[in-house]
Amino acid sequence: MSPEVECVETESNIIPIQDYQPESEPAGSKETLRSMAVEKIAEELKNFYGGQKEKCVSSHVAAQVTHFCEESPEFAEVVYKTKRTLSDCCAEVMKGVGNHISDFDVYRGIVRAYYPNADVRFLMNIEINGAAPSEEEMSKLPEKPAPKAKPAPNPQTKPQVTVVPPKKKEATQPEIIQLSLF
Repeated sequence: MSPEVECVETESNIIPIQDYQPESEPAGSKETLRSMAVEKIAEELKNFYGGQKEKCVSSHVAAQVTHFCEESPEFAEVVYKTKRTLSDCCAEVMKGVGNHISDFDVYRGIVRAYYPNADVRFLMNIEINGAAPSEEEMSKLPEKPAPKAKPAPNPQTKPQVTVVPPKKKEATQPEIIQLSLF
């Protein structure tokens, strides 16, 4: 400060500064919808209901729906605003499935449960690191686990039943039955 200027502090020239509070995001912002969709899926997983097959895939479907929501704000918005639940999504994915389903079909089912007109395309890249396997490695047969030994069955003695063969009938004339119709 320069000596000519005198600074006098009074209550009238003190400006109170409030603690900084970041502004909350608008209700429809993309980040808010993403987090609300993720919370919705987590809650629906806790309250999941469905059959055996649906329960088997529920945690994996929830993880994938969450991942899709984090990747796409549009997908997150639909997941949050739809009345369909994770249980409904799993039921739709597993509808008509026998004893197995491919991962790709599960992904398609998840997307179509929320976006019925959508489809999923897959791109798989194989990264070959290093040299090709040697002739010795390629000709080597895979190791097979040893078959499990079955325990010997407990011998149980069954009562001896003697079977008496039926007596042979003597050759006789066939019986004739006559029916009268009125």
